[in-house]
Amino acid sequence: MNLKILFCIFIPVLLLNSCISEFNPELKANEKQVLFVDGYITENSDAIFSLSKSIPMNSPGFPEESTNINAKLTLISSNGYIGEPAIYRDKGTYMLHIGELKDDVEYGLRIEYEGDIYQSTLSKPIHTPEIDSISWVQPKEGGSISFCISTHDDFDNARFFLWSFTEDWETVAKSETSLFFDPRTQRYSIIEPAPYYFCWRSSNSNSFLVGSTESLNENRIINKQIYHSDFQGERFIVLYSITVHQKAISKDAYEYYQNTIKINEEMGGLFTPQPAEFFGNISCITDPSKKVMGYVGVSKNTTQKRLFVYPNEIKHPVYYDFCTTISTDSLRTLMYEIGGTFVDAYNMGYRPTGNTLNIMTGLPYEWTIVTCSDCVANGGTKNKPDFWPNDHE
Repeated sequence: MNLKILFCIFIPVLLLNSCISEFNPELKANEKQVLFVDGYITENSDAIFSLSKSIPMNSPGFPEESTNINAKLTLISSNGYIGEPAIYRDKGTYMLHIGELKDDVEYGLRIEYEGDIYQSTLSKPIHTPEIDSISWVQPKEGGSISFCISTHDDFDNARFFLWSFTEDWETVAKSETSLFFDPRTQRYSIIEPAPYYFCWRSSNSNSFLVGSTESLNENRIINKQIYHSDFQGERFIVLYSITVHQKAISKDAYEYYQNTIKINEEMGGLFTPQPAEFFGNISCITDPSKKVMGYVGVSKNTTQKRLFVYPNEIKHPVYYDFCTTISTDSLRTLMYEIGGTFVDAYNMGYRPTGNTLNIMTGLPYEWTIVTCSDCVANGGTKNKPDFWPNDHE
């Protein structure tokens, strides 16, 4: 029987984006649904674990039951410790509070689900070294910007690494607008300073980023590229920040993620393999014939480093070149031709621009489309990151 398996991956302790990916293995006719587990045990964290299961190929869309999993998740250890059960959140995700992890004790995840017990391989927490530096480079003639990481471990404990990153950037609307039109009252108002001129946006990495020093003479990674960004968008027009998160992982975990990356590259989609027996480090201990896939690692800590990129440091084209304005008279004529009013223009996406009204007519001088005058409408938020420099809005 062919199964179409949808898998939600949540690794919040690494700040990875959650995503829904398609997985199409060829399973034998007598094989049942596959359980997917993902997450990371990290000291002093509220770790998030995701559980999902396969669905039949002919299922329409993404059925709710594929992530509607009622299970009991607990932290276990080699010294007999059993933690408090995880708290269910939604869509198959559970939050498990992790306290102190002792260096000489092995830990794992225990899952009780539909009368069976699943368990990840017990392992000792791995210490993660600090990130030495985050750097970037752009060709002199302009182009995509590559971000690189450097790290090392003086104690030679960490040889394998898993990285993720979070991007934050400040953006502005094309027009610094203080004029606003209320279509209900058909009146104009002035709000200063322009409330929707500055915004912030963010994005998280959504792929596995791994590295190893196993084949190197020195346990040091120097300027390894982990990400490159298109320089033509809005990311770099005001101020950009990238925060890289680093976690030291075991060799088994590294090989698991490497297999996943390889399949993604060869098959054209994350978790879209042909038959392959890389099921991770989780098994059903009450019924070994049941398939379970995923990897739960154990980490002592996560390290991070942040880098800011200022617009005068890079070469990038002018953004918002798609934004234009239309005079009030021209907009009135346009609306007249279709039998409409300024209310109809508003509903079509036009907004006043500027900060003063024409004293003769009491109307704005010009209008523009909403995405050019309102950074929130263009996908931004007014929630300024708490680490943002004070000299920027």
